[in-house]
Amino acid sequence: MKEKISIPTDSEGYYSLECPFCKERFKALGGDIDAEDTLDLFCPTCGLVDDSVNFTPKDVIEHTEALAMNYMNRELNKMFKKTSRNMKGSGISFKYKKLKEEKPKLLTEDENMEQVELHCCDKTIKIHADQSRETIYCPYCGVN
Repeated sequence: MKEKISIPTDSEGYYSLECPFCKERFKALGGDIDAEDTLDLFCPTCGLVDDSVNFTPKDVIEHTEALAMNYMNRELNKMFKKTSRNMKGSGISFKYKKLKEEKPKLLTEDENMEQVELHCCDKTIKIHADQSRETIYCPYCGVN
Protein backbone atom coordinates (compact mmCIF):
# COMPACT_ATOMS: atom_id res chain seq x y z
CA MET A 1 0.00 0.00 0.00
CA LYS A 2 1.33 3.40 -0.96
CA GLU A 3 -0.72 6.46 -0.22
CA LYS A 4 0.72 9.87 -1.01
CA ILE A 5 0.04 12.53 1.61
CA SER A 6 0.89 16.11 0.81
CA ILE A 7 1.85 18.47 3.59
CA PRO A 8 1.14 22.09 2.74
CA THR A 9 3.78 24.76 2.61
CA ASP A 10 3.33 28.48 2.87
CA SER A 11 3.38 30.67 -0.25
CA GLU A 12 7.21 30.66 -0.27
CA GLY A 13 7.67 26.89 0.10
CA TYR A 14 8.40 26.72 3.84
CA TYR A 15 7.22 23.75 5.91
CA SER A 16 6.03 24.14 9.50
CA LEU A 17 8.08 22.36 12.14
CA GLU A 18 7.54 21.97 15.88
CA CYS A 19 10.21 21.43 18.52
CA PRO A 20 9.61 18.13 20.34
CA PHE A 21 10.91 19.74 23.57
CA CYS A 22 9.55 23.30 23.87
CA LYS A 23 6.74 22.91 21.24
CA GLU A 24 7.74 26.20 19.58
CA ARG A 25 6.96 26.32 15.86
CA PHE A 26 9.23 27.52 13.08
CA LYS A 27 9.51 27.00 9.34
CA ALA A 28 12.23 25.74 7.03
CA LEU A 29 12.49 25.01 3.33
CA GLY A 30 11.74 21.42 2.34
CA GLY A 31 14.97 21.06 0.36
CA ASP A 32 17.00 22.05 3.41
CA ILE A 33 15.17 19.65 5.74
CA ASP A 34 15.32 16.75 3.29
CA ALA A 35 19.00 17.20 2.40
CA GLU A 36 21.13 14.08 2.92
CA ASP A 37 23.38 15.85 5.42
CA THR A 38 20.43 16.99 7.59
CA LEU A 39 19.86 14.14 10.02
CA ASP A 40 19.25 16.17 13.16
CA LEU A 41 17.73 19.59 13.72
CA PHE A 42 18.28 22.12 16.48
CA CYS A 43 15.32 24.08 17.77
CA PRO A 44 15.80 27.79 16.96
CA THR A 45 14.21 28.69 20.31
CA CYS A 46 15.59 26.30 22.94
CA GLY A 47 18.62 24.99 21.01
CA LEU A 48 17.98 21.32 21.83
CA VAL A 49 18.71 18.77 19.10
CA ASP A 50 16.74 15.73 17.92
CA ASP A 51 16.16 13.63 14.82
CA SER A 52 14.58 15.78 12.10
CA VAL A 53 11.59 13.42 11.91
CA ASN A 54 10.69 14.33 15.49
CA PHE A 55 10.09 17.94 14.45
CA THR A 56 6.91 16.97 12.58
CA PRO A 57 4.08 19.08 14.02
CA LYS A 58 1.39 17.31 16.05
CA ASP A 59 -1.40 18.47 13.72
CA VAL A 60 0.40 16.93 10.71
CA ILE A 61 0.75 13.61 12.56
CA GLU A 62 -2.96 13.67 13.52
CA HIS A 63 -3.90 14.49 9.91
CA THR A 64 -1.79 11.60 8.61
CA GLU A 65 -3.19 9.18 11.19
CA ALA A 66 -6.77 10.11 10.20
CA LEU A 67 -5.98 9.53 6.52
CA ALA A 68 -4.41 6.14 7.32
CA MET A 69 -7.39 5.14 9.48
CA ASN A 70 -9.82 6.16 6.74
CA TYR A 71 -7.90 4.07 4.21
CA MET A 72 -8.00 1.06 6.55
CA ASN A 73 -11.74 1.55 7.20
CA ARG A 74 -12.47 1.70 3.45
CA GLU A 75 -10.52 -1.52 2.88
CA LEU A 76 -12.28 -3.30 5.78
CA ASN A 77 -15.67 -2.10 4.51
CA LYS A 78 -14.89 -3.52 1.05
CA MET A 79 -13.65 -6.82 2.47
CA PHE A 80 -16.58 -7.46 4.82
CA LYS A 81 -19.16 -6.36 2.25
CA LYS A 82 -17.96 -9.20 0.02
CA THR A 83 -17.83 -11.65 2.95
CA SER A 84 -21.46 -11.08 3.92
CA ARG A 85 -22.56 -11.72 0.33
CA ASN A 86 -20.64 -15.01 0.18
CA MET A 87 -22.30 -16.32 3.36
CA LYS A 88 -25.91 -15.92 2.20
CA GLY A 89 -27.82 -19.20 2.11
CA SER A 90 -25.31 -21.02 4.30
CA GLY A 91 -27.38 -20.70 7.47
CA ILE A 92 -24.73 -18.54 9.09
CA SER A 93 -25.72 -15.01 9.96
CA PHE A 94 -23.11 -12.28 9.75
CA LYS A 95 -23.82 -8.59 10.21
CA TYR A 96 -21.20 -5.96 9.65
CA LYS A 97 -21.68 -2.36 10.59
CA LYS A 98 -19.91 -0.15 8.06
CA LEU A 99 -17.02 1.80 9.59
CA LYS A 100 -17.30 5.56 9.23
CA GLU A 101 -14.53 7.79 8.02
CA GLU A 102 -13.07 10.48 10.23
CA LYS A 103 -12.64 13.96 8.84
CA PRO A 104 -8.90 14.72 8.80
CA LYS A 105 -7.72 17.76 10.72
CA LEU A 106 -7.42 20.79 8.46
CA LEU A 107 -3.81 21.80 8.03
CA THR A 108 -3.34 25.56 8.03
CA GLU A 109 -0.22 27.63 7.84
CA ASP A 110 0.79 30.35 10.28
CA GLU A 111 1.60 33.35 8.11
CA ASN A 112 2.65 35.57 11.05
CA MET A 113 6.33 34.65 10.72
CA GLU A 114 9.39 36.54 9.59
CA GLN A 115 12.21 35.21 7.46
CA VAL A 116 15.66 35.08 9.09
CA GLU A 117 18.94 34.53 7.26
CA LEU A 118 21.35 32.08 8.86
CA HIS A 119 24.82 33.15 7.77
CA CYS A 120 26.52 30.14 9.39
CA CYS A 121 24.85 27.67 6.99
CA ASP A 122 23.74 30.11 4.26
CA LYS A 123 20.08 29.13 4.71
CA THR A 124 16.87 30.82 5.80
CA ILE A 125 14.13 29.92 8.26
CA LYS A 126 10.99 31.61 9.50
CA ILE A 127 10.30 32.35 13.14
CA HIS A 128 7.46 34.09 14.96
CA ALA A 129 7.64 37.84 14.50
CA ASP A 130 7.82 38.45 18.26
CA GLN A 131 10.81 36.12 18.83
CA SER A 132 14.12 37.81 19.66
CA ARG A 133 16.62 37.43 16.84
CA GLU A 134 19.60 37.48 19.23
CA THR A 135 18.66 34.14 20.79
CA ILE A 136 18.02 32.12 17.63
CA TYR A 137 19.87 28.83 17.20
CA CYS A 138 20.57 27.60 13.67
CA PRO A 139 18.45 24.47 13.07
CA TYR A 140 21.21 22.94 10.94
CA CYS A 141 24.41 23.50 12.97
CA GLY A 142 23.17 24.77 16.36
CA VAL A 143 25.15 28.03 16.28
CA ASN A 144 23.58 30.80 18.34
